[in-house]
Amino acid sequence: MDKFEEALESLQALRGAVAQVKCPRLHDLNRIVLSDPRFVTAPGGSAHHHDYEHGLVIHVYEVMQNVFSMTNYHPSDELITAVIWHDYMKVQNYEWLDGKIVKTEYGKLIYHVAGSAMAFHHEASGMLSVEVLERIEHMLLSHHGRKEWGSPVEPATAEALILHTADMMSSKGKNVIIEAR
Repeated sequence: MDKFEEALESLQALRGAVAQVKCPRLHDLNRIVLSDPRFVTAPGGSAHHHDYEHGLVIHVYEVMQNVFSMTNYHPSDELITAVIWHDYMKVQNYEWLDGKIVKTEYGKLIYHVAGSAMAFHHEASGMLSVEVLERIEHMLLSHHGRKEWGSPVEPATAEALILHTADMMSSKGKNVIIEAR
């Protein structure tokens, strides 16, 4: 299977995960990411992992698989939402230049960790309670796990730690093997 086909399958699987979200507002927020054509074509990185066209959607799908496995196939609506949004602003973090993936000015100045949280806040503010908004934003801001790895804060909740661990597993190619369900 080529990367384009894998990306389409990954997108379809992510839509299936989002279909399980019971909160209509979170479901609608997740559709923003899943309907953005840049989400399917963007690389997942420039050097460390998923550094190829369609890498972002494939990476997010792997993170979602890991999260489902780590939560015994019962992640919360908030955790599913955090998975969908955690790397979303990588769509602005990188661009292709002479056949290479390079970091944009946005990527240098804002970086996707803060950018994804800001984009989520922009879309979700006024739609969700402050408590739900803050829990999801905490997961987004802490998903790299450590300040020296680019997280403004470190995981302080179980769900934030699950997201960080699932993200690290995907970035290192150490995904949980998912059995067909």
